[in-house]
Amino acid sequence: MLMKVFPHGTGEGDKPSRYLVRPDYPGRDTAPPQVLRGDPAMTRALIDSIERRWKFTSGVLSWHPDEKISEAQEEEVMDAFEQVAFAGLEADQRNILWVRHTHAGHHELHFLIPRLELSSGKDFNACPPGWQKDFDVFRDLFNWREGWARPDDPARARDELPKKADLFKARMARWSKEIRESDRDRAKEVIHAFLKEKVSQGLVRNREDVLNALKEQGLDINREGRDYISVIAPESGMKMRFRGGFYAKGWTPKVTQDEESEEKKKETARRMVARLQPAFERVIEKRAACNIKRYPAKWNQHPDEVALLLPQLQEDTIHDRNRTDAHAEFETDGGELQRPADGHQHETGQAGGQTDADSDGIARLEAIVRRCQRSVQQLADLVGDLEKQRIERERQNRPRMRMR
Repeated sequence: MLMKVFPHGTGEGDKPSRYLVRPDYPGRDTAPPQVLRGDPAMTRALIDSIERRWKFTSGVLSWHPDEKISEAQEEEVMDAFEQVAFAGLEADQRNILWVRHTHAGHHELHFLIPRLELSSGKDFNACPPGWQKDFDVFRDLFNWREGWARPDDPARARDELPKKADLFKARMARWSKEIRESDRDRAKEVIHAFLKEKVSQGLVRNREDVLNALKEQGLDINREGRDYISVIAPESGMKMRFRGGFYAKGWTPKVTQDEESEEKKKETARRMVARLQPAFERVIEKRAACNIKRYPAKWNQHPDEVALLLPQLQEDTIHDRNRTDAHAEFETDGGELQRPADGHQHETGQAGGQTDADSDGIARLEAIVRRCQRSVQQLADLVGDLEKQRIERERQNRPRMRMR
């Protein structure tokens, strides 16, 4: 399983949500997308309600074409992902849309998350910069436990990226649109073929050798990244970026390794799962502590003993219009009926023969009324603040009249 977070996140919610569920995309006529969790309309509305620049987080969990993923595995993966992404948040504090795609020839679970914590309206980014550190633990735990293909497996490392790694060209090819090759594309192909030949001859064995080979061709190194090298042609000033494969930091040629026995593979998997499971729980605890501190649920701040609860009524007691029990029975003491004495009885200083339960019930009711009054006042204050913000926005957006 591979996890990827897309760089997009601005604009209206229609574009990302519509892409996930649109049936007219190439290949989806026979393998339409399926919504597994969430509501596209609700997610789109929440994204559109955000007035900040960054409005959503989107990404995908992708599996190898040879792997078959069951519905039970999907549910477990989505649950674990949400445990990490929304650690410490209640279900009514966040929103996520899950959609299954299979039209590309392999199993994919796409997710779309509004960057919004629902109880406070604050910005919430489930995958902030550096998200790989936490989500790699989630990814590795499932890959080792389920035996899925691992993107960090040295045996699967490639010396060069496939052409489908260029998302733009792959999308154009999927729509059967012709892509005209530019001068930059032709120059990159020549340079890449030259380096590929050097690698096959054993003359380039690490990234330092790649940089030296590029310099020997008269290219200036413009920038070095974790998985790319950017160069400039001095004569034309053309900039070219080479990504992945032997351009990545730490690359070394593949070394043929002896095939491990099945028993040794299972033992390695058990050892990795035993190490990753506690790490996964620590990730959730760490993120939960941060989220609880930053996003306390406003409607869950009162403990149970002071929650807004009405006193429970006795279900079997029916009162007539004169406030007397319709099915009341006289208590007996020694076989004689206990009839009320003339006048009012006074017990523990209370008139009318009432017990302490009446005063307790009145006190509880008064406390409930006071809490209702406070809640109404808080709601009125919130509505007033929102109205002030709306008036201020209208005042700022109102065109100014020039004096002539």
